[in-house]
Amino acid sequence: MNKNAGKNNASLFSQIVDYYSTTDKYIRNRARSSAHQTVFTKKNDKYQWLVLEQKSQCEVEVRQTDSHGIIRARDNYELTGNLPKCVGVERLCEGTNFQIPFNTDEINLIYQFGEQNKAETRAHLSAILPQIKDSDTKQIVTDTLKKLNVLSEETCAELTATIKKRKLTERDHSIMARLARAKEQARQPTVADGKKHRTHSRGKRDMAL
Repeated sequence: MNKNAGKNNASLFSQIVDYYSTTDKYIRNRARSSAHQTVFTKKNDKYQWLVLEQKSQCEVEVRQTDSHGIIRARDNYELTGNLPKCVGVERLCEGTNFQIPFNTDEINLIYQFGEQNKAETRAHLSAILPQIKDSDTKQIVTDTLKKLNVLSEETCAELTATIKKRKLTERDHSIMARLARAKEQARQPTVADGKKHRTHSRGKRDMAL
C-alpha cells in the first residue's frame, strides 16, 4: 500500500470509528493493534472493543463487542472515494451466537423510524404496517420487525444510533459534494458568455480604429 493510500485509509478509518462512537468515544489501543487490524477501546473498559480488520486494500470488516466481550456487531465497508461505503450489516441475535443480517431496505427503514429504544422503534414500524398496501413493502417492514425483536435492547439501540449517524454523514457529504460541483460550474464561463466577451472585444477594437 502506498503512502497516499495509507493516509486516505486512515482518514476513512477515523470516519468509520466515529459512526460507532455514539455514547463513549472509542480510542485507538496501540498495544492491542497489529499490522492487520486496528483495535479501539473505551476508557476504563476492558471488554468493549471496536476492531477494524483490513481484508484487502479496499475492504474492511468492523467487529464490535459488548460489555461482556461478545461480538454483537459485524459490518463490512468498502474504502472507495472520500467516504467509506457500508456494504454489510449484521447484529447478534440475543441469547445465541448467530448474527442477523440486515439488507439495504431494512437499514433505510430503521433510519427513518428508529428511536432511542427498541420498544419505540417497533411501535413506529407496527403503526405504519396497516397503512401499507404494497405487499413487497409490507414484507420488508414485517421482516425488519422480526429481526429487531430478537436483538437485545443494547444492540438495538446501538444499531439505530450507528445507522442514523452514518446516514446523516452520507447525506451531508452528498450535499457538500453537490454544492462544490455547482460552485465549480458557476466559475466556468458559458458559451454565451464567451461569445459576449468576443463581441465586446471586437467592438472596442472598432472604436479604436
